[in-house]
Amino acid sequence: MSLKSIAATPGNQQPQLVDPLDARQPQDGEVLCETVYLGVCGTDREILHAATPHVPEGESQLVLGHECLARVLEVGSGVDLVKPGDLVVPAVRRPTTGSTTEGIEAFKLNRRPDMMPWGAYVERGIVWEHGFSLPHWIDRPEFLYQVPAGIEEIAILSEPISVSEKAVREAEQAQAARLGTSEWIENPPRVLVTGMGPIAFAAVICCRARGWNVTVYGRDAEDTFRANLVRGFDAQYVNADTLSFSPDNVEQEGYELVLECTGNDRVMMQAAGLLAGCGIMVWLGASRLPQVREFDVNQIMRNAILGNHLYLGTVNNAPQDMQSAINHLSNLYSQYGETIAQMITEQVDPSDSLWHYSNREPQGIKTIVRYAGLT
Repeated sequence: MSLKSIAATPGNQQPQLVDPLDARQPQDGEVLCETVYLGVCGTDREILHAATPHVPEGESQLVLGHECLARVLEVGSGVDLVKPGDLVVPAVRRPTTGSTTEGIEAFKLNRRPDMMPWGAYVERGIVWEHGFSLPHWIDRPEFLYQVPAGIEEIAILSEPISVSEKAVREAEQAQAARLGTSEWIENPPRVLVTGMGPIAFAAVICCRARGWNVTVYGRDAEDTFRANLVRGFDAQYVNADTLSFSPDNVEQEGYELVLECTGNDRVMMQAAGLLAGCGIMVWLGASRLPQVREFDVNQIMRNAILGNHLYLGTVNNAPQDMQSAINHLSNLYSQYGETIAQMITEQVDPSDSLWHYSNREPQGIKTIVRYAGLT
């Protein structure tokens, strides 16, 4: 049976199995790749739920898939960064040109892709360009990151880890600018991660790679698979019934860094009460279709002013974050390799994948769609 692609169609909340697009031979400066593993992401589910996928110009569907482990099959002339047989992880966001950039100031088009405004970029499998749920596809070598030997089975997690890596790195840089480069080196931050999805566990990995102590907040009971997985990273788990969002002494019991990974505005509001002085909260998720709510933000504003708090929103990644994610997997493999591998809670073939694009397993973290073997 031939492999199918997974697609989102405007006006339809259900994923579709479709015949894959034909891949041509690579031209000068191009690379032909085959998908090995594909990660199912909450962003895929949000695209489908919204029923308004950003389809490529002239197309009726968007081929999904932005988390990918691939193998290089052929390279065009002039390509020397990768070679046939290499395993690679592709970047998601890339700069674009054309009608979508009209009205955007030129200086904004010169930024890193993750810092460009809407209309100045495409994202494979998300915005205006087909994704990687394709047996074969064309790319350029500057968007491919080589996977070192030894982490092949977990390299598919590089992209979500890179998203959390950007959040942690930007918090580091902001704090260094405010308090000095040695602040979080001499006084490692106490970190709270809210959520128990892939991005939350990716955030734990990024913090543990720095040797920071981490507490993870979730709604699971203490004896669940995900709660125990938190402990597998030598992190602390606390559930909603035991965490006080109004500690008696926030300087002693609070956190210098909160990584908000639920995308839930109520959790964000509550967790803001746990920021110690000069604390930073980074938002890593939000609803694709936000609902209008009314919250009393007066206390958050007052605390932020008196406590010199900083709130950051972050999306996608910079090239250095993707490389750092791959490095984290390599450097942590001897200590946490088995724990990291447990984040992959399901592996399915494309023909059996559709349920996972509309549903989540109660204790599931990352579902992988298998397209080709590692060998």
